[in-house]
Amino acid sequence: MKKIDRYILTKFLGTFVFIMMLLLGITIVIDLSEKIDNFVEHNATFVSVVVDYQIYFIPYISSLIGPFFVLVAVIFFTSQLADRSEIIAILNSGTSFYRMLYPYFLGASILAFVFFMGNNYFIPYANMKRIAFERQFVSKPYEGLRYSFHRAVTPGTIVYMENYKPMDGSAYNFSIDRFEKGKLVYKLMAERIDWSKEKKTWKLTNFYIRKFGANKQTIVKAAEADSTFSFTPDDFSFTAHNKEEMTTPELVEYIKEMYATGQPDIEFYEVERYRRTSSAFSIYILTLIGVSVASRKMRGGLGWHLVLGIALSAIYEIIMKFSITFATNASLPALVAVWIPNFLFAAMAIYLVRKAPK
Repeated sequence: MKKIDRYILTKFLGTFVFIMMLLLGITIVIDLSEKIDNFVEHNATFVSVVVDYQIYFIPYISSLIGPFFVLVAVIFFTSQLADRSEIIAILNSGTSFYRMLYPYFLGASILAFVFFMGNNYFIPYANMKRIAFERQFVSKPYEGLRYSFHRAVTPGTIVYMENYKPMDGSAYNFSIDRFEKGKLVYKLMAERIDWSKEKKTWKLTNFYIRKFGANKQTIVKAAEADSTFSFTPDDFSFTAHNKEEMTTPELVEYIKEMYATGQPDIEFYEVERYRRTSSAFSIYILTLIGVSVASRKMRGGLGWHLVLGIALSAIYEIIMKFSITFATNASLPALVAVWIPNFLFAAMAIYLVRKAPK
């Protein structure tokens, strides 16, 4: 590796670490200011906030905005190189612009690998600790009413609830359909069903059971009864945080289980699965954009370059939010949704590289 390569690589990684520490400090202060009342209300000690929350909050927030740290870092030190005419000196020495990109891509590869491993394996563990602390000292998870809720609890057995309340395990217009060899052999319908935590049983209200035999049917009706099933309210729980606490192999297996049991909201889990890789890959694209933008010496220098970098980061995030919304609320595939910003910004990067000073 040439001296200039080591110089640029050192500047790249050093500036990234410096900016990340600076912005993380600001982020931590903002987060604490928002949650300090909750910590005081729940008697959380300073040591527990630091040890059980902050050290796990840092990896979480870094994974979300880390790629934008990279863009700002590249723009910051490359703009300084351009202002000191070092970029011009490198190009005039016979080094092509594309060859100059080598240490940038080396640095981007190091950071992309770190973020990839973190997103897929290590940060879910940190999220598990962070979310557990938030549930205890900040707020308890809330699940609202779920409408037209259905799920395959076992192969051939499907549960349906018109209105389901996860908070207490109660539902209206409840039914169970059991199939054998494609034929309906058992059906239960109840006007209401309630879970008893003490008895660990379900209370059925105004229900009937219909069994289909080879040559006859039997019907049982009752106003009220307690019954046990192979499922509990825990099997129907859903929180947006669950996906953040699973490593990617665990997430993949859980998505397969969701498809097999006919669970809803699979799109949210698929978006999280593909986002982890897409986010790490975006570091390459944002690095290329940062170099292309900041390598041109211009009036206003670093200030205008940073404004442009922050604006591009905001646009990237807005496009990501829109595409994820289409994936979770429309028919756009999750894989396509999380990669749309990368595709668009890759095209921008190619254009900017062509326009960069050679």
